[in-house]
Amino acid sequence: MSDKSALEQELSQLAAAARERKSVDLYMRAALGGFAWALLAGVCGKLLWDSARPPLILYPLLLLDVLLLVDATRSYLRARTNLRRELRLEARVRELRLTLGIDP
Repeated sequence: MSDKSALEQELSQLAAAARERKSVDLYMRAALGGFAWALLAGVCGKLLWDSARPPLILYPLLLLDVLLLVDATRSYLRARTNLRRELRLEARVRELRLTLGIDP
């Protein structure tokens, strides 16, 4: 009987942890950061292409562009890591539900 209660307790803890989907937010941040990076890269490229001498505003824009790319890449990698963790939690929750006879 204590084994079943331990499994039910583990199930309740894992189910609460499995409800948090941080990977979705991180994927969205990576996508928006990548879009902003591409847009700003286009602006910087147009400034370079059209100018005989690069304007001074180009250098802060290039720095911002690099920071956007780094942040988008970092968010994507963190999202992949979180998604793997979330999938392992979900698999364990399904296994526990099957063991306890909740799901046929």
